[in-house]
Amino acid sequence: MLLPLRDDALSEVVGFVLILGVIVVALSLYQVYGVPAAGRENEIAHMNQVKDRFVDYKISLDSLWVNNRSGVLLSTAFDLGTGAAATGGGAFALPILSPAGSGGTVSVTEGGANLTVTAQNGEEISTPIQDLPLGNLTYRSSNNYWVDQTWTYQMGAVFLSQDGGATVRVGPSIAVARAGENTTLTIAPIRLEGSDMIAGSGPVRVETRMRWGNSSSVEAYDRVNLTIEADNPMTARAWERAFGEVRQRAMDENVTWLPKPELLDGNKARLTIRPEAAGDRKVILTVYQANYTVTIHNAASLVE
Repeated sequence: MLLPLRDDALSEVVGFVLILGVIVVALSLYQVYGVPAAGRENEIAHMNQVKDRFVDYKISLDSLWVNNRSGVLLSTAFDLGTGAAATGGGAFALPILSPAGSGGTVSVTEGGANLTVTAQNGEEISTPIQDLPLGNLTYRSSNNYWVDQTWTYQMGAVFLSQDGGATVRVGPSIAVARAGENTTLTIAPIRLEGSDMIAGSGPVRVETRMRWGNSSSVEAYDRVNLTIEADNPMTARAWERAFGEVRQRAMDENVTWLPKPELLDGNKARLTIRPEAAGDRKVILTVYQANYTVTIHNAASLVE
């Protein structure tokens, strides 16, 4: 006698295939939407950490010349990228479900921009500082899910560049204030020396030593011009904005007669400081010069 045909085994196969399809669709959706979102959050957090390191770096370098601590070594460590998962310890920690780690490049160069300070007394023009190379410390990101950013420290200022534009995150070491009938101008021409670069995603250590710092020199002039000659128009525009912030802070100090900063020849930014009116009123220029040597080293991330 023939036994009746049954579909139990076929139903189980179809059900398994359907469940497998649902799992594949869910994993695909997470890989398409969830992984980039997690990677973007990681890279945004890392960019904030880089910003904090550059702000700390500016404060630390200022503290050295303010306290005249020549020879003191300043060491700053930070990660170049977010890195990637090294192990998969959990049952569901699949490499394909983790965002790819980002990287970056940190470099120090002696060029980038030159500072010139010209002063005028009557018909006599002098140059207290001429073509001083400022140097810069720069970090360039290599992000996979977030917009790439470039952070630059130069003469006490911290700049952020991205998508063809630049903004000032921390103002330079320049201050303008009112002192009775006169105007005071205090600048700290900080110069970085060194030529080094490291790229990757691991930790690095930036070591900075103040070689020398001059005591303040004070002179009185009828007019003073600060000119930054940059190596590209973007840096020049960034310094124009930085000079604009100096002018805005001066207005808070009741110095309301300064002209707006100028952008000259595409790669020069100039700020003019002059007294409120002609006569015996002067611009009191105070200069604190400091010279730093910067080196970059790899930092161990694992001790075996």
